[in-house]
Amino acid sequence: MEKSIINIIKGKYPLSSHTSQPSPLGWEEKNKFSDQSLISLIKNGDKEAFNILVKRYEKKVLNILYLQLGNIPDLEDLAQEVFIKVFKNLNRFRGEAKFSTWIYRITINVAHDYKRKFKESYSLDEPIGEDEEDTFEKVISSDEEDPLSIVEKEDIKKKLHKLIKELPKEYQEVLILREYEGLSYEEISEILRCPIGTVESRLYRARKELKEKLLKEVGNYAL
Repeated sequence: MEKSIINIIKGKYPLSSHTSQPSPLGWEEKNKFSDQSLISLIKNGDKEAFNILVKRYEKKVLNILYLQLGNIPDLEDLAQEVFIKVFKNLNRFRGEAKFSTWIYRITINVAHDYKRKFKESYSLDEPIGEDEEDTFEKVISSDEEDPLSIVEKEDIKKKLHKLIKELPKEYQEVLILREYEGLSYEEISEILRCPIGTVESRLYRARKELKEKLLKEVGNYAL
């Protein structure tokens, strides 16, 4: 996806207002850089550094959009919109917060804008990609595994995707950022711009409501 984003940006926006100073370093060396170091290269006109940054965050952006919006046809277009917004506003990023915090906030805002424009419901049953280990099944997982629970998990996972979308917006956000992205309460507080106590309260209520909804769908074996 990063190549198509770069092509879009190259046609509309210059990578830098200054003369580009290509870095002598290769992809492997740059890929070890911190986000902030990559951003410095990008501001100096390094196209490859932006490719690396996109590659580093594209799956996370897609995951957040998917869990907020479902398996919609516009998913990759919205991910491109996120990265275009990142690119256009990169000069405003001063590093007071983590880059990950900044891009998550942009992603959530893009999802909100889409929801306001389109009210249709889309299927949440399709997987977003090949890596399904880190899904919301752990929100309702049990400490004890048995053959029946393993078989049932696939069905539970599909129902979870549907039920998450039915939660209030503020509950969806904290679940996605905490349970799926593994962010700290402090990071979520910064992304959503609300007190840590509010994050904790929303997360507790979100988990409780999600479990109650799931129990109605699949029965007590889910817990």
